Amino acid sequence: MRRRPQNNDDDGGGLDSLLDTMTNVVGILVMVLIATQLGVKDAVTRISDSDVVDPAAIAAAEEKLLLTKSERDAIQAQLNDFKPVDDSAMKVQLADLRRKLTETREKVSQENATANQFALKIEQDTKKADAAKKKIKDLADAKTKRQSLQKELTKSLEDEAQMKALLDDTPTQEAPPAKIVTLPDPRPAPEGARQVTFLCANNRVYPIAADDRCDTIRKRAEFLVKSKRLDGGPALGVNEEKFMKEFKKANRRLGDDFFEIELYASGIYPRLKFIPKENSGATIDEVLKPRSRFQKILFVLDKNKYYARFIVLPDSYEAYLAARAVADQARLLAGWDPQSEGWQYTTHLGGPTLFGPKPKPNPNAKPAPKAKPANVID
Repeated sequence: MRRRPQNNDDDGGGLDSLLDTMTNVVGILVMVLIATQLGVKDAVTRISDSDVVDPAAIAAAEEKLLLTKSERDAIQAQLNDFKPVDDSAMKVQLADLRRKLTETREKVSQENATANQFALKIEQDTKKADAAKKKIKDLADAKTKRQSLQKELTKSLEDEAQMKALLDDTPTQEAPPAKIVTLPDPRPAPEGARQVTFLCANNRVYPIAADDRCDTIRKRAEFLVKSKRLDGGPALGVNEEKFMKEFKKANRRLGDDFFEIELYASGIYPRLKFIPKENSGATIDEVLKPRSRFQKILFVLDKNKYYARFIVLPDSYEAYLAARAVADQARLLAGWDPQSEGWQYTTHLGGPTLFGPKPKPNPNAKPAPKAKPANVID
């Protein structure tokens, strides 16, 4: 059997396999021919050695011999067809095939490179086309916006012309008298002076008697806790739910002439909320009216023991200016505290009534430094 040469190329391996197959076939045919000749020779020898010669057997042997010769001639013809292959010619053909394969691969590579270049160019052209479309759209949008702005400008010019025409037809009016406003001078209140609080809301002025109302309501709360035995001791405090229910039942009205007063809980502490009555309080006319109720309050106060503090909501600045003018006329020190819309006046009830255990003091807490007096007058 012919040894296959060592070659990693696909085309050379295919030709070597073909040569191996042809060699194997030739070898098999030669072995068949040898076996056939040996069989015929043995048959003739057996016939010649037999004592009795059968003419039929001789005829059969001759016929078999002729058949065997025919088979030998056929095999010989097949052997002649399988002529040995010229290795040099096969090598030339193999080299030619390899050269053609290399050329084909190079051509395919060149075509792939060309295709990649075309693909890159198509991608670049697509991006340029998209950018051009976006630019066209932006130009169209800018044109639409410019037309809209032009319409707005035209309308504004028309409105301006109409306003100028109205101004020309409007008679000249005298300016209202100027309001004299003193510059603020923030400073603390005199030592020992007590604060009288006024709330400026609904464009009215409400005097707040918070201290008097707190004392009265605190005494009522303490009496209720003792009479109903609502205090659970330092560890529990007063039962909030029961206290609120009993307190509202016993105190239908907590307010005064100017406020509705509401008792509520903030954590463990009871607090009071002062809600101004809408139709109460002093209007600007009442504030400025001589010997009015509001002016009597201010002029009766001892100027050396009291000062006024005005809490002003956004809707009541005019009322504050009127009240402040009266306070200045009465030579009463005053200050103001502006608040946002919706602000409400609240204060602690005070006293021993707590809705829970009293917080324990922090033993490691440092004593707070003495606070500077707040600037409450100006």
